[in-house]
Amino acid sequence: MVLKPNYYTVSLALAITAMAASLGIYSSKLFSKSETITLASNSDLTTQSFSTFKSHSVWVYALAFYPDGKTLVSGSYDGTIKIWNLHSGKLLRTFKAHTDAIESLAISPDGNILASSSWDNRIKLWNLQTGTLISTLAGHTDDVKAIAISPNGKLLASGSTDKTIRLWDLNTGKQLSAFEDEDWVRSVAFSPQGITLASGNESGSIKIWQLPSRKVLHVLAGHSGRVRSLAFSSDGQTLASGSADKTIKLWHITNGRTLCSVVGHSAEVLSVDFSSDQQTLASSSYDKTIKLWHVPTGELLNNLTEHSKPVWSVAFSPQGKTLASGSGDETIKLWRIPIAKQPLSSTLSICSNSVNRY
Repeated sequence: MVLKPNYYTVSLALAITAMAASLGIYSSKLFSKSETITLASNSDLTTQSFSTFKSHSVWVYALAFYPDGKTLVSGSYDGTIKIWNLHSGKLLRTFKAHTDAIESLAISPDGNILASSSWDNRIKLWNLQTGTLISTLAGHTDDVKAIAISPNGKLLASGSTDKTIRLWDLNTGKQLSAFEDEDWVRSVAFSPQGITLASGNESGSIKIWQLPSRKVLHVLAGHSGRVRSLAFSSDGQTLASGSADKTIKLWHITNGRTLCSVVGHSAEVLSVDFSSDQQTLASSSYDKTIKLWHVPTGELLNNLTEHSKPVWSVAFSPQGKTLASGSGDETIKLWRIPIAKQPLSSTLSICSNSVNRY
């Protein structure tokens, strides 16, 4: 995937003036009270959620879709897991999974196993057909911040504030290996091919590990704050990272170089995810917003503002047409994500100097 270079640096005022002139719209119509740029010509873009789930009584920290995209799993601050039918909106099952907050969820490619991780230092594997506990993976000595399941469904990776990354056999629950980081591990993600693992830490460093050798292929430096979330594009060529420094960065995996640094959130970026067609990147933040970005250009497509508290997690359905968001306002919202005819604005992204970087 290639990012379109941005050869110019323009001020927000000049960009808006030019855009307004070309559309025949006065600039005052381009701003809402919250100073979010909105263009009536982009009527195909959804700005309102089509469904809201209310059952959690505390912050919703983690989300995961079933492979068929018809069912959603949510995990919350009180250690509770809920399973939802997205078509009917019906709550199918609720169970107390952990003794502390659930930080991360992952579902196996066959849809049979749910993995959950928690502040209680544990990873648990659940039978999704029955809701029963399969096994508890003990090994980490501190909060398990992130988990991911490999594309072939054989491995589970976990990252913890004990400064280790661990690999587990998903079928047996046996720990296969552990490797150390210099700081708390905040995020992990397998490449779609399953041959590399990305990890992000508290210091803002990202490592690309070769599997199964555990050799570090690249150290991606650029963030000035902890890396809260990582996501690979479906072709495995691009990695997105969201950080406490309020930025999202796109990285070229082959050479480890920065493709684009996207600026738009006013607080820590908590979660990022690619749509399946690689055209849209969703990001959520402590600033209570979700932003949708056009991946080829890094331009802002839409700003979703319905949540009243930080949005801890966003996840695209496997088909890429639905985005789910979980928030500190105790709700889960579903959004339809259409294909944009044109980007909303290019002024809130910084993709300059991306020429000849890959």
